[in-house]
Amino acid sequence: MKVNDETSAARGQITVSQSFGFSASHELRLLPTSHKCRRNHRHNYTVTATALVRDGDHSDLSPLGDYLTSTFDHRLLNEQVDFHPTSELLAGHLAGWFHGNIKSAMPASLLAMTVSETSSTSARCDGVTGEITISKTFKSGRGDVTLIVGADGLDEVGFVTDFGDLKPFAAYLRGPAAAEAGLATTGPALADHLAGWFIDNIEPEIRGRLVSIQVISGTTTALCKRGDAS
Repeated sequence: MKVNDETSAARGQITVSQSFGFSASHELRLLPTSHKCRRNHRHNYTVTATALVRDGDHSDLSPLGDYLTSTFDHRLLNEQVDFHPTSELLAGHLAGWFHGNIKSAMPASLLAMTVSETSSTSARCDGVTGEITISKTFKSGRGDVTLIVGADGLDEVGFVTDFGDLKPFAAYLRGPAAAEAGLATTGPALADHLAGWFIDNIEPEIRGRLVSIQVISGTTTALCKRGDAS
């Protein structure tokens, strides 16, 4: 099912973004036996492809939606692909499918392929570099905090990091230590502080690296990229 269809024109080119939804289950069998995600569980996935086409060219990305429906909808992903079906590896797989099918049928250059398992978690494959990142949004008293984490190197497990490994960050956002550390601040200072805390306390324990952190509070948005973090 196509969720949305949005285009914007600039300099004789059009950026086309289309989203498609499907429901499927997966079993992350390479996780430890104690991990709940090793067992069968379901997600309502949203896949968003963003591509660049020339103004006036045919720009229908619906073949991607057809592929998702026929291959994955209401199926066990483990039986449909030959890799560990995490959202990260699925995003990379779909980027490759796009290059081999849609790009060959129409003059479109993939900018990004995003696979969302929930409204707060997603994986993104850069259509140009092939770099895969994950995004996780946390609710806090200071606004919505979104982490973008990149892979140190994907292997057959496919995990940039287990989202469970980010629980200490969520606890820090809610805990008294955050206020004592100056989290009453807002804007760029808050984003910079959170980025620094993440790099010092979370990053050594995971298989990924912080790319950026964004804080949205009311009408204010603050973004701290890796090179800016203290």
